[in-house]
Formats: sequence, C-alpha cells, structure tokens
Amino acid sequence: VGYYTNSIFYVMDEVFLPNSDTYKMSSELIKRGYKGGLVFPDSTGANRKTSGRSDHLILKDDGFTIKPTHNPFVKDRVNNVNRLLRDGKIIIDPKCKKLIEDLEKVVWKGDNLDEGREGQLTHISDALGYWTWGLDNMVYRTPTAIKLT
Repeated sequence: VGYYTNSIFYVMDEVFLPNSDTYKMSSELIKRGYKGGLVFPDSTGANRKTSGRSDHLILKDDGFTIKPTHNPFVKDRVNNVNRLLRDGKIIIDPKCKKLIEDLEKVVWKGDNLDEGREGQLTHISDALGYWTWGLDNMVYRTPTAIKLT
C-alpha cells in the first residue's frame, strides 16, 4: 500500500495474508481504511473463477478502482523494480518487513523466480512490481539506424 508522487513510490504499509483469497484481502484493506483506492492487480485476476466472480469484480464491488493492465514479462517487471530501487525512486517504510524480506531473498532459479521452500516468496514483491509497472515502466525503443557517409 502506498502512494506515488513526484516520480517516487512510497510504500507505507503491507498486507500479507497467507493462504487467503480476494474477499479476505479486500476486507483487510477496507478495515485499514484503504477503501476506494486504486489497485494495480495481476491481469489474470480478471478471469472468472468457479464462483463466477473475478478477483477484479470482487474488488470493484468493494469500492476499489482497478487499473486496467496487462502483465509485463516477469524479467521486465523485476528489472523495472530494480531500476527504480537503484535510482532511489522506491521508498519503503521499515515496518514493511515481508516486502523487504522478499526483495532481499528472491533470486533467479534458472529462468524463474525462486519462491522459496514454502512458496511464500515473490507474491508481495510481485504486487510492488505491478504497481510500479503501471505508473513508471521501462520504455523500449527500437534503435534508429543512422547512415554514415
């Protein structure tokens, strides 16, 4: 949970609910006073579930605004977060212990991010990645050929 101003991301709170669902997450966000906030979710959350309601619809029904998005490639998302961290554009409140732990422990294992033994790593840093990608992503430009004479 955070805000973005003057090209800086400020992470002021975290919500980490292991083995949870969107209903519980939405409820916790509302309980903490974040109802009506803008959410940058994983785009797969728009898919309908067996209950017939998508994660995005659940959040919308609870008063949140969903930022339409598409998932960037994982490496692009990770590189974008690393770029912003390197440039001092992400400020994380020290109380966000799970996010800090995630950023310190997640490593590449082959072509994938290693989720750790319990499979609990990457989720909270993924959330940071979707938010930062939604507001300040890397822009790729095709190099222009210059003819030298």
